[in-house]
Amino acid sequence: MTLQKMMGAAYCKMLVLVVILALGYQLRAQPLTELRAVWVASVSNLDWPSGNGRFTKEQQQRTLRELLDSAAALNLNAIFLQIRPSADAFYPSELAPWSEYLTGQRGKDPGYDPLQFAIDEAHQRGLELHGWLNPYRFESYVGKNSGKPGDYNADHPDWMLTYSDHRIFDPGVPAVMQHLKEIVGEIVNNYDIDGIHFDDYFYSYSGTSSQDQNTFDTYGTGYTDKGDWRRDNINKMVAMVYDTIVAVKPHVRFGISPFGIYGNGQNPDGVVGLDAYNTIYIDPLHWLNSGTIDYVNPQLYWPTGGSQDFGKLLPWWAGHAHDAGRHVVAGHGIYRLNADAATSRQANSLHEHKAYFDQQSANARVMADPWTLEQITRQVGITRNYAHQNSVGGVFFRYQDFNRVNGLRDYLRDNVYQAPALMPPMTWRQDVLPEAPQNVRWEQDTEGAYYLTWDESEAGLRYVIYASASADVPDTYFDDPANIHKVLFSNKFTAEETEEGSMPYLFIKAYDRFGNLSSTTTSFSVEAPTAVGALALPQDGAENQSSFFDFRWSSVANAQYYEIEVSTDQTFATIDFSATVKDTTINATSFALVGEQTYYWRVFAGNYAGLGSSSAVHTFTTGFPGTAVLTHPDDGEELVALKPLISWEASTVATGTRLKIARGGAEFQEFNVVIDETLGAVSSYQVASELQEWTTYHLKIQLYNDLGEGEWLTTRFKTLMRLPDAPLIYLPATGTSLLEEDEVSFVWGETDLATGYEVVLSTDVARQDVVGDIRQKFSKADTTENFGMLAPGEYYLNVAGKNVGGVGEWAQVSLLVEAVLSAENQTILPEIRYDSKGVVWFFPVGETVEQLAIYDLMGKKMKELTGKFDEPVLLSNNLPAGIYVAVASLKGQATRLKFIKH
Repeated sequence: MTLQKMMGAAYCKMLVLVVILALGYQLRAQPLTELRAVWVASVSNLDWPSGNGRFTKEQQQRTLRELLDSAAALNLNAIFLQIRPSADAFYPSELAPWSEYLTGQRGKDPGYDPLQFAIDEAHQRGLELHGWLNPYRFESYVGKNSGKPGDYNADHPDWMLTYSDHRIFDPGVPAVMQHLKEIVGEIVNNYDIDGIHFDDYFYSYSGTSSQDQNTFDTYGTGYTDKGDWRRDNINKMVAMVYDTIVAVKPHVRFGISPFGIYGNGQNPDGVVGLDAYNTIYIDPLHWLNSGTIDYVNPQLYWPTGGSQDFGKLLPWWAGHAHDAGRHVVAGHGIYRLNADAATSRQANSLHEHKAYFDQQSANARVMADPWTLEQITRQVGITRNYAHQNSVGGVFFRYQDFNRVNGLRDYLRDNVYQAPALMPPMTWRQDVLPEAPQNVRWEQDTEGAYYLTWDESEAGLRYVIYASASADVPDTYFDDPANIHKVLFSNKFTAEETEEGSMPYLFIKAYDRFGNLSSTTTSFSVEAPTAVGALALPQDGAENQSSFFDFRWSSVANAQYYEIEVSTDQTFATIDFSATVKDTTINATSFALVGEQTYYWRVFAGNYAGLGSSSAVHTFTTGFPGTAVLTHPDDGEELVALKPLISWEASTVATGTRLKIARGGAEFQEFNVVIDETLGAVSSYQVASELQEWTTYHLKIQLYNDLGEGEWLTTRFKTLMRLPDAPLIYLPATGTSLLEEDEVSFVWGETDLATGYEVVLSTDVARQDVVGDIRQKFSKADTTENFGMLAPGEYYLNVAGKNVGGVGEWAQVSLLVEAVLSAENQTILPEIRYDSKGVVWFFPVGETVEQLAIYDLMGKKMKELTGKFDEPVLLSNNLPAGIYVAVASLKGQATRLKFIKH
């Protein structure tokens, strides 16, 4: 980084800090424990599964891995994955059907267990996986699930509460409470899940009046206020779920994210908004005070300031959580950030009730102000300022907004979450600290790779790996999260990429599922491997290697990974291919090896402390064909024949050739393939059927033999366009003589393939000596040109049709311009007139006319008269409609008239 960039970066960070201090929300130092999560919405495929292939297992697994990698890179430590969006399941369940958001069809098995896959992948990255459930939602619109698997309205109509546009499970029905308890019990029993999370959908946000009157009449005995009864229904369900979790797996966290304003007349001063207490009938303070949740996660989707002030609401919730001995985790509404967060304006806006969850109005989400990146720093600063009142972190709604909002990821990593954080301890569940691991040692797996492991003091522990450049560190070293190298969910530490090796001293603490960290530490010093591996395959000097062989070498003690380098240069000044692998083999298909090429390869052993010495260098030569070398057409060539002969250099090792030609587009597209041939050991291919004119084609050629395939040769070319034939010239006739005072008019016929014409007046047959500018015509019908009066001399009038392919054949007539004779020797030309009725008259001058005729535009003579005329002659009045030229010649000079017969 240049000094200028370093100073610029420092200035920007200083400016952010100054702004935060000026606003009174100082962002405290990174805490060691802090819940950092993101909601991953599956309903309507909002966050995951996503993409064009979202209903395929391969796409789902690939995009989820990318999502988890992204979360880990942001130093988040938990994922809230929606696994029950609409009375369905993202796991095999005996109580709910497969979700339609997995396959596009409710009840259809996706072919794997998405929840188990998500848990395994998250844990590999040191991330907790919390199952996000919408407990009550059944249909986003009435009838959506009718006749489909899990049609509870048909099987248990008494469980349903129907509103004008949607249905939910009726919270007042005891069987519904039991059903939801069993749903959670099934998940917690069957999966190593880290948490259960409910969102804010309870009774409908649209309001509940008499929809549940029958339920109240049946089960509301003892209640005079229906609102109290409704809230108690929710409270009973929450308590049943909590008891189930504690009984089955007491380390699993249970939290709920209610609407951010409690209501019931207990709001902070100046805060107004929807009364969740009396609209959706929830009482989060009851959950806290009765100890039936571990954390409350209010959706505080407003900025600081205004009548829904984050700066007032978070402390209010924190105070109640602290008094109840539970946690509060803020809900951050990053969905309210504009794509360009820097352009947001200050404004007040109310909670939209997340209308984007409604499939019928997928575009109902409105971006709201005043959200900037700095607003996120403010809010995290406020949550950390109230850590003493059990404010322990934040959850971001929702994942795709990390992709949508420009700069958000970098901003969070650089300014908010610079270091990892551990989960806050649930001391009300368990406050006994685990013991540090013992007997740290190297072990070798079945594939020959070494890893660090240790004895666990109890099952299910997790571990925090700290790294240091020194063997002696103070106790305070472990209070700084910047010193955390990795959080592991097993007692196995592997290094799969090259470490810097500058901090070889590792310290390990145990970390239980309740969030308690051991007070003692176990240390271990890592040294880079000293042994050198022996290369086994391919043997040194091997020839005719295929494209799919295995590289193999011997294992090296204490090596956690190996780095293989492949080069065409025996000095390895340039590295063509390299890879880092855990075991002692890698298939050659991992590299795009070139055919008929000599390579050199070597291997380094490495571990957390760095790389050891290089192995010996071995060489091998590939025996499959190289990439074809094209000889025709050239890459990018234009005006290629419509039946081109494709040719390439012959190969001595190829036994076959694959050739494909695709039409159009910026690149090769399989759906546009017009020629797909498998050929023998040839070096040319004659295209049999004409290609389209003036069209871009993409050509691919691949040579192959039994040992493998060469790289595809890819090129493109453009076919010619047929050029226009020479136009037919009507006027003047070749050899015509004119006087210098005559205007020279040039008339020709239309040419089919022309989109315009090029007209050249020259003094030579070869059009080299051009008189004046070359005239360009841009219309097929523009077939006249007037050159005015020319000086005496011999001229050639030239015209050719043109199109995008170029200029076609030329047509040419010669013309002689003579000097004006004296008055007594001048020839008086005949006169041709044309009236609006289409009658053409010829007025003679008492001389014998050499030519008196009418031509159409194709040069066909429509009428001709000869002789001497003393009176006006009717030349034509019965021609069909069209364009014509009348010509009258006398003593080598002519009168011409172009006219239109209607």
